[in-house]
Amino acid sequence: MFTTFSHVFILVSIIFISSTTCTKITDKEIKYLCSKTSNPDRCYKLLKSDHRITNVNAKGLAQISIDLASKNAKEIHSVLNALVQGTHNARLREMYNRCSKNYNDAIRHLEAAKNNLKSGGVQVADASKDNKQCEEVFRVDHSHIKKKNEDFNFVLSVVKVILNNLNKK
Repeated sequence: MFTTFSHVFILVSIIFISSTTCTKITDKEIKYLCSKTSNPDRCYKLLKSDHRITNVNAKGLAQISIDLASKNAKEIHSVLNALVQGTHNARLREMYNRCSKNYNDAIRHLEAAKNNLKSGGVQVADASKDNKQCEEVFRVDHSHIKKKNEDFNFVLSVVKVILNNLNKK
């Protein structure tokens, strides 16, 4: 099983945006980037689902991928908060709460990455150490949260590929 946040947060670097990112990214380039993920078709559909994709450069594509990951994390965070309020099991409530806090941290890291991208570079912190509580929740609670976490990990893997691409330019 993928670990929460590890795909993107293992990457600890500053990415400097070069002048080559000024050109519009092509459909062929998006497909190439997606070919580096575990599910290229899913990646392509994910990125193409955002209407902004039609006229962006590599930096814009990075922003879109971060936005998609942030949106995904916020949805999971909301579900976890609802589960905290809705469960009568104190142990499970505490696990949901800890996992919710981890997703809150992920949201903050993604927003920081987005802000740093605007200023010409991205710094992504390693938050993978915080995922143990969520893994415990997914072992105890076999609800849809495990699937949502896997989906989030996939979106983070897309962000990582795109950020790695920026790093090479």
